[in-house]
Amino acid sequence: MSEYSDDAGSDYYDSDGSVIDGTNDSDYDDEPMIPQSKGKGTSREVESKSLSAEQLQELVDIDIGRVASITGLETPIVSILLRHFNWNYDRLMDRFLESADRVLQDAGEPAPADDSMDVTPRPTKRARLESPFPPPSDFLCPVCCDDAPPAVFRMRCNHSFCKPCWQEYVTSKIKDEGQCTFVCMHDDCKAIIDGPSIAKLVEPSVNERYEELVRQSYVQAHPQLRFCPHPGCPQTVCCTSANRSSLTTVVPTVKCASGHAFCFGCGLDSDHRPIICKLVKSWLKNAREDAGTSQWIKANTRTCPKCENNIEKNGGCNRILCRHCNYQFCWLCMKNWDVHGYNNAICNVWKEPEPDEMKTTAKQNLDKWLFYFDRFNNHEISARLDEELCARTQEKMVEWQKTSKMSWIESTFMHDAVDELTRCRVNLKWSYAMAYFLAPGNDKEIFEAIQADLEKAVEDLSQLLEEPVEADSVKSLRQRMLDKTVYVRGRHEILLQDTAEGLEQGRWNWIEPAE
Repeated sequence: MSEYSDDAGSDYYDSDGSVIDGTNDSDYDDEPMIPQSKGKGTSREVESKSLSAEQLQELVDIDIGRVASITGLETPIVSILLRHFNWNYDRLMDRFLESADRVLQDAGEPAPADDSMDVTPRPTKRARLESPFPPPSDFLCPVCCDDAPPAVFRMRCNHSFCKPCWQEYVTSKIKDEGQCTFVCMHDDCKAIIDGPSIAKLVEPSVNERYEELVRQSYVQAHPQLRFCPHPGCPQTVCCTSANRSSLTTVVPTVKCASGHAFCFGCGLDSDHRPIICKLVKSWLKNAREDAGTSQWIKANTRTCPKCENNIEKNGGCNRILCRHCNYQFCWLCMKNWDVHGYNNAICNVWKEPEPDEMKTTAKQNLDKWLFYFDRFNNHEISARLDEELCARTQEKMVEWQKTSKMSWIESTFMHDAVDELTRCRVNLKWSYAMAYFLAPGNDKEIFEAIQADLEKAVEDLSQLLEEPVEADSVKSLRQRMLDKTVYVRGRHEILLQDTAEGLEQGRWNWIEPAE
């Protein structure tokens, strides 16, 4: 559902003629009847609840049922009215009680055949839903001019067309244009095609797509709902504690029932803590602009400082051994590993260069950007390589499990380590984006010290993953990896906790506006 277009469906118009597009409705005062979330963890964690497609449909049906029980209208017509009012229950009921005729007319609902009666006691007559029927002897389809179609379908507005023309029109609107609110084919007719008529005309798969589009319009109208952006995930997350005004003081990371973490504020398919949404947008914009340059290529390859051969990284650890000359160096800062070691304080901090008149401001800014982007990109690549290494090693673990006394639970320690490494690398890479935007000062130095501690712990754990695994040493390796995983998890929590507290307290100073 996350792949659907944001412009699905027609514009909605209020009864006074003003457009209601639902994209900037900050004074929305009607809350859907959404189950309360049961949040766990610290007070800084954003509470949320994941909803399946069935649970989301229940919310839609509840809202429709509430209106139907008061107005007496059939549910397909109520669905049309709610979409016309952008699913705003209070606004719809206020206008309907003022003038039911006006509301139905503005929504395109056709007038009843008998105008002598008042509209209020006979709303169900407006919802007369038709079925296909054999064509009359004198029928001529206004669209294809077929005078002997297999069947004719008449909408509740009494406009008739042959069934194949209806099917092609409705299917095109739903599948090709992604609309769930569209009018009758007749010129100047404003009647909206209702759900039961669509179900009678199209294939089941198209009707399912129509129902998904209705749910999408519901989610788009409620700021506390958001589809999971992970490709193919059907989950919807409800988060009532995150709003636009809070995005400078909190990163509202949520997780759907399928385990996909994403930002509820900006919708990014990633846990981009600790950096706030506004700066994520600036960072990604800079990354897209730089992606096609030779500088981006520099971030993915290295030249050996000794023999100057090009090297591509094939593991998660930053300790690099040149196969040509056996020289060992750090992937990030290029220093001799004998001097560097597992001390990331050497290369995780950007050092302002000495004043150089020959170096322009633009060049200095580029060097700073490449410094942070290089480390951001490195963690992204390393996370993928760690997973690949674990997958290869896990095959051995399965064999040893069959031939040794190690249980299945005991043999999953590498998966646990890689899972923690992946989570840490995701937040570490975004911590470098945050460091790029932080103004120099004591707070930034403390942040970079915490960052360096986590970086060192992550590299130590990554190095353990690359150790050769033998049958006689696997238990010792398992214990060391479990201990290191627990330590990494603790350092990870410290980084997230400190940055979250800084956002709440307004401690961080940025080099560009974050409002």
